[in-house]
Amino acid sequence: MKQFSYVLSNENAVQTRSMSNLVREAARFSSKVRLISGAKTAALEEIRSVMGLNMHSGNTVTVTVEGKDEEAAVAAIQNYFVDNM
Repeated sequence: MKQFSYVLSNENAVQTRSMSNLVREAARFSSKVRLISGAKTAALEEIRSVMGLNMHSGNTVTVTVEGKDEEAAVAAIQNYFVDNM
């Protein structure tokens, strides 16, 4: 399992469009990807669960990736966060 934490700095990062693009990015991989914000966890393939995390700019989130292609998945998702979140 791989993981990283990230502080959301873009105010638009938690809008539906950004989250939908993040879900699409994670869907490119077979690994199980989870997003953790506070005490809540959501599977990154479920946009409703992700939006239910009620994240805001300034929140720290943790992404965990587990599976066959976890190395590539964590790199791609981490790059997405840096570029968009």
